[in-house]
Amino acid sequence: MNEEQDAALRRLTSCLPQIQQIYSTCQTPSITFGVVHHGRVIMTKSIGYRDSNLTFPANEDTIYMLGSCSKMFTSAAVGILVNEGKLSWTDRIQQNLPEFNPDGDPRIGQETDIIDCFRHTTGLASPTMLMVGPRGTIASDAEDLISILNAMPTRNRNGEQRFNREWLYNNAVVGLMALIVEHVSGQRFADFVRERILEPLGMHRTAMTRADIENDGNLAIPCTKLSNGQFYHLSDSSWRCDDHSPLLAGMGMRSSLNDMLTWCIAVLDAERSETDPNHKPIISNNPLKGMTRIRRGYWTLPADDPEFSKPATYGMGWFRIDLPSSKLSSFSGNALTQGKEHQCHLKYVLGKENAPYPLTAVGHTGGMRGSVFSVYTFPETQSAVVTATNGRDFGDASDFTAQILIQALYDLKPVVDLLPWAKKEAALAAGFYREHIEAPWKKNRRPNDPERDRMLYVGNYRGFNNMFTLNIAAENSPSAEVSLSVVFNHRLASECPLIFYQMDVYSFLQPDEDYAKTQAIIAKEYHQMLLKFQVDEERVTGLWWQWDVEAEPDWFGRVKR
Repeated sequence: MNEEQDAALRRLTSCLPQIQQIYSTCQTPSITFGVVHHGRVIMTKSIGYRDSNLTFPANEDTIYMLGSCSKMFTSAAVGILVNEGKLSWTDRIQQNLPEFNPDGDPRIGQETDIIDCFRHTTGLASPTMLMVGPRGTIASDAEDLISILNAMPTRNRNGEQRFNREWLYNNAVVGLMALIVEHVSGQRFADFVRERILEPLGMHRTAMTRADIENDGNLAIPCTKLSNGQFYHLSDSSWRCDDHSPLLAGMGMRSSLNDMLTWCIAVLDAERSETDPNHKPIISNNPLKGMTRIRRGYWTLPADDPEFSKPATYGMGWFRIDLPSSKLSSFSGNALTQGKEHQCHLKYVLGKENAPYPLTAVGHTGGMRGSVFSVYTFPETQSAVVTATNGRDFGDASDFTAQILIQALYDLKPVVDLLPWAKKEAALAAGFYREHIEAPWKKNRRPNDPERDRMLYVGNYRGFNNMFTLNIAAENSPSAEVSLSVVFNHRLASECPLIFYQMDVYSFLQPDEDYAKTQAIIAKEYHQMLLKFQVDEERVTGLWWQWDVEAEPDWFGRVKR
């Protein structure tokens, strides 16, 4: 370790008490973090536990869920095939997946290329609730993905087409890249990534399939904190994604801190080798190709602060920002304090006085239920900050930890105390369910409306080109009253009880915060958890479901018996 790395380590060590305060404030089972500087790992550290019972300490080899950080590997896989001449970044999706042809805008099928998918500008709404059901259930098959995407809305709320005009985050569209990798390489996506990236880099603690972690005890369990103060293990049994390559490519991988630090070193080394003829590679036979092309910005996200005019840009599984900037935290899970009402990100900008120039951060955040993983790389100094946590009920501890480490790594001035921001986020997060979901749900419920015979609603309802089914079932309760439930796309593990909400409207949300947390339903508003049945002459013909806040409710026609 040279003198500069040693000085950086002393600064990083001195900020450990601040990270401990973040850990306490955000009430997460664990935070694991590490730092690379000038191509060398100079710090690894874990605080807390990897399990819901707070029994087993986390460490640098504990495997966490990567979430959207999986996209980094997907773009790298495509980069390898581009380098081999088997793909081009400007290849149209239809060249490899001719059935891709969204109904709402013919240009999307005809013109969308690989870059459009990676940078989230296809204009297609994201079918998140059609892919991930309650309790982490994978709700649709990989072979149905294109048909579902073809049925996605393509217009914004003003009726304007979004294709290459708006940035709209969409995991499913990135998942198309896995199908293209499989089509071109002739291998399963998981096998390609393992053989062409993970094994050459010695990343043996990165999981692609069930077999990778089946007998591994060192896993970070995604957790939520219940009203009694206990942590609850959120079901994550589906998230090996063996049979769903698109989900694996978009958000389904897992990895450890040590492996992700190795990944960052490899990415930075490959990128520098492509631009600097005098650079001596750290990794011989580095498998990563085209990193300069992959990590550049392809879509500008405007700055939102008056003092610093630097925008963020989004690339292919990476975002870029030049420091100092309030956009540093814009991809984090700390969204509640960054809205117009609070704008905390404008008040806690790092390095206003002395950020070294140029200092570009290139990274991504992967947020899942009960889990957040954050990666920041700094090409100028061949540095990286990696953080992970297995809880997120009271803010994104990985983001606050990363900012503390970045500030210490570069000795940024003035020193910004991020704890007040973290406390504000934690307080808002603690009240979010009650204020933004439960309260409006109760306000608009009409439990005294007349209710029809519940058996009228029992049946199967299909939507999205008949590729997705809502199964409404009934059973007699001990009180002899018929109770209804909904099963998403025949996945029995996704079954949720329905409760009467208004006349001909039933809800799969229960007015109980612990229930909502443990069911892990991915929804932003209560409307997404209402099923509105259409009744014509005492016959139910179908139902309406607003599965996405950016879309109008969609029609599910009842299947004739």
